[in-house]
Amino acid sequence: MRFHAIHGLLAAALLCGAWTVPAFAQQAQKPAGWRSPEIIENPEVKLLDSEGAGKLYQVGEHLVCVMEGTHAEMGFQHGRLLSKQVRHVIKEGYMVRAIWEQLYTVEYVMAQSERMEKHFPQEYVAEMKALVEGLKAAGVDDVTYEDVRLGVTSSEILHYGPDAPPGCSNFAAWGKWTPDGRLIHARNLDWNISADAQDDAAILIWRPKDGTPFMMLGWAGGIGSVSGMNAHGITIGEMTSTSPDATFDGLPLFLIMRRILEKARTLDEAVAIMQAGPRTTGWNFIIGDGKIPDARALEVDAKVCEVYAPMDPKENENTGHWAMEDAVRRTNHPIGEDQLFKLATVMGPSVGINIEDREQLRTAIPLLKIQNTWLRYDWLGRQVQERPGALDVRDAIELLANGPVFNHVTLHSFVFDPRNNAAYVAIAGNNPPVTATLRAFTRIDLKEWLAPGS
Repeated sequence: MRFHAIHGLLAAALLCGAWTVPAFAQQAQKPAGWRSPEIIENPEVKLLDSEGAGKLYQVGEHLVCVMEGTHAEMGFQHGRLLSKQVRHVIKEGYMVRAIWEQLYTVEYVMAQSERMEKHFPQEYVAEMKALVEGLKAAGVDDVTYEDVRLGVTSSEILHYGPDAPPGCSNFAAWGKWTPDGRLIHARNLDWNISADAQDDAAILIWRPKDGTPFMMLGWAGGIGSVSGMNAHGITIGEMTSTSPDATFDGLPLFLIMRRILEKARTLDEAVAIMQAGPRTTGWNFIIGDGKIPDARALEVDAKVCEVYAPMDPKENENTGHWAMEDAVRRTNHPIGEDQLFKLATVMGPSVGINIEDREQLRTAIPLLKIQNTWLRYDWLGRQVQERPGALDVRDAIELLANGPVFNHVTLHSFVFDPRNNAAYVAIAGNNPPVTATLRAFTRIDLKEWLAPGS
């Protein structure tokens, strides 16, 4: 999730010279060592348990928890059906390793969590409280509402933490790049795989009463996450970015992404929800709409939400970037000149650099081009352009597993195929940890679960 080396980038930036936007090669042979992950197209589906209208399935190796009804009913189903996993992630697994073993204090994390809670929609509060009641019904009495609340606010608390590997890549392509023009959205969540988050991973599907069904790749106990798709073909994936405009007084990442999937029927509506906020800190997003098809890249912080369309003139050589037709992609840095200039002017002095005008910023751009985050951005664009009319799900999976996009610490990886109501999912292994893109991708057929009123 993290753009990890911003200070190093700024410190080196004044040593650069001129550059040119690269030309693109024709379709090339796959290089030696090219990874081609296994795809499980027809996994076995088993019903494991039920609670009211909620059901817990095993789809291949993945847990799929389907919740249905009011927010309180869905929360109760979540807690009862995933009680073992919820307790583990909070009391023994990831939350212990990522927060308490990193010496965060209870006073600090709870204070920041409380600041974000002021912005929670009341239906989400009701859902979390009901989740705790569902845990109690399953015999789990030592998980509190505050524990669950911390789960959905932890991304902000850990945003600038010490245990944050560089990574996260997203791209969406359609039109001239895919065989039938449909949108394909692919994403790697690069994050710590040694803290056992993968042990309690789950595919969460909400079917709200009188609302839009949606799914998120997440974790037991989380009422939101960082990757998802809804019944209207809206897809979303996130990447950490860096900004000096950050606050805990906003709606946390997990919940603003959930809100988009729960409320948005169109791409414009999805973008408007993000623009309305309130937002917390630096993030990049890819939001797709499989119906049109089309997608947007968003670069946000607490104050700004910059929106980029395909061939957007803001994505240009002034900052060392290049826009594409029928595609958008992002990694872990801002592309817009305004955001880069803000970073340089605000954070530069802390590492002994003073950039006072846009011309000085432009002389620093070639140093961005040797950073891992820019290499991933550039490589993804080149790879898509080598596949006119041919980029399919298999190709998208392979792009996630190769080149600079490959990461040894990918917690989960997906390809969303909204026209076909399918998600191809890989989750990191454990004992020992294995990055997600070295594991099989399982096709999750969402037709039944994302169908309204079924």
